[in-house]
Amino acid sequence: MFVLGLCLGSFINVVIYRLPREDVSIGQPRRSQCPRCQAPIPWYDNLPVISYVLLLGRCRHCHQGISLRYPLVEIICGLLCLAVYMKSGLGLRFAAELYFVLALVAITYIDLDAMVIPDHLTVPGMILGVAAAGLAPDAGLVGVWAGSKLYGLGLHSGWMLSLAGSLLGLALGGGIIWVIYKGYFLIRGQEGIGGGDFTLLAMIGAFLGWRAVPVALFLGSIGALFAAVLMAMKEGGFSPQMKLPFGPFLSLAALIFLFFGERILIWYLG
Repeated sequence: MFVLGLCLGSFINVVIYRLPREDVSIGQPRRSQCPRCQAPIPWYDNLPVISYVLLLGRCRHCHQGISLRYPLVEIICGLLCLAVYMKSGLGLRFAAELYFVLALVAITYIDLDAMVIPDHLTVPGMILGVAAAGLAPDAGLVGVWAGSKLYGLGLHSGWMLSLAGSLLGLALGGGIIWVIYKGYFLIRGQEGIGGGDFTLLAMIGAFLGWRAVPVALFLGSIGALFAAVLMAMKEGGFSPQMKLPFGPFLSLAALIFLFFGERILIWYLG
């Protein structure tokens, strides 16, 4: 599973580099290229992590340095693939959650690079999250409180409760960000949060259920605040023009909830 994650991480590096760009696509050019000299990379120089080590982090053709990000993303994806397998085993939920975690990795680096969260990743993620909730039911998506309320309204089957939890998360995730967006715009007269954050938090809600939305938003905001303080210290103070991508912090918070969400809720709610 770790090796599978390494290979998928190599593809995620392609997604991170190509998806925000207009001069290339995911499928074209077909072979990977050095981002500096544009030379095609042969298969033996494209082995996850191993080729980076053997080449000492440099391109075989132009001998320019290759970013450490490439093996780092591959290792992260390898560890996440292994973690999802240990959590869910093989099956439909494993496949859905694997897409989810890999999409979060891609979104993190794309948002850091281009300050954009592509709908090409989040919209299919929303659909997949809802579909997985119905086809591979998970009681954690709805939770005890909402589950008991919906049960009293006539939703007695597990897949219907799971699907309801996913749909509630989808609506709550997109709705909260929309309220923040509109409130900031009314107060300041300008956008304070990107449109991609709508779909990202909606995707998180679709995969993890409605309870994950406030937790992810809270943890993501704490992380973003900490990063903003560090930026302000480096620049000598806060500035109204300071821009900080929110996607990486929401993505990290979603990963925390995916693996430790129940423990966090039990600890917080007593």
